[in-house]
Amino acid sequence: MLRQLSLLFAVLAAVHANGNLAVLHSPDSIEFTVNGKIEQSNVKEMMSAALGYTGKQRESYTEQSIAIWDPFALPKALVAIPIDGVEKLPFPTYKAKVWYPLIVDEAEETTWQAIRSRVEERSNDNTLVRINLGDGVDALGQSALGELKPANMEKEKLKSLNSEVEEDRKFVEEIQLLHAVADNAAKKHDSGTDVYWLVVSGLKPVLDLHGNTSAAAEEASTLLSDAIDHVSNAFVNTYDGKIVVAAFTNDASKVRNARSVLERQRREAPPEFSGRAKTYTEDYPVIFNIMLWFGVVFVFSLLAICIAIADMDPGRDSIIYRMTSNRMKKDN
Repeated sequence: MLRQLSLLFAVLAAVHANGNLAVLHSPDSIEFTVNGKIEQSNVKEMMSAALGYTGKQRESYTEQSIAIWDPFALPKALVAIPIDGVEKLPFPTYKAKVWYPLIVDEAEETTWQAIRSRVEERSNDNTLVRINLGDGVDALGQSALGELKPANMEKEKLKSLNSEVEEDRKFVEEIQLLHAVADNAAKKHDSGTDVYWLVVSGLKPVLDLHGNTSAAAEEASTLLSDAIDHVSNAFVNTYDGKIVVAAFTNDASKVRNARSVLERQRREAPPEFSGRAKTYTEDYPVIFNIMLWFGVVFVFSLLAICIAIADMDPGRDSIIYRMTSNRMKKDN
């Protein structure tokens, strides 16, 4: 009994949400809804659906997590900001339209590759950019967004972070690159569907060095939050609001354990039946009535036409006479 309880607690701990996903902006044509924890392997399905693409896995949870109100005004772009190595997003929940507890069961690059391949399958006229900000200014001076020229952050603005410390310096450099990406986002893109994947990897070393509750950690979170706001506002203005902006945490060390436990649960758990009914748009009853009464009128009209033709007198002014006139004359 004790062994079974220990195993149960281990399973619950493994599948406990160890990350966050926040949707910072989405157009009115779609709506994200929270139905509890979400697995990161379902994020690609949810984001693909938001962009108007059919997911590879038609799971009920994904269908219940997003509602499309206007299929003719879908987002034109997606901006995703994965933050590596941490479990908590560096900004408060009120900054997000929707906030999900996230179960990290795959690497962020796997999610990126899946979304990119789905966009590429439909069209080649896309802007697909993945930038690992940890590569630094030298590696990212010229990117798909153009030449990135980050402005140097004045040392006087740093209170707890020290630009002489390598971990702090690399993190500050990533913040500068985020602001440079935001500045370059003003260039209008007329392509099909655009995806921008901006990976932040410098926050975890800062937290490991100074501690999660230190003044340096608080300052780093504030700097990253402001940079994400800058990126979000810049891309929202560029795409006239028709864009989804999301940020999520991704701790690669939790991926393998969570994935194995979730797979075991799917194999062993009995099928679940949800008592929730599907949600429909406000146009559903209108369209339903149009289709219903059109079908009724069409059936009765067709029946009346058939009866009229069956009772028609084969006189000289009828189509029956015209089609059988030669035979009638021959019989006479």
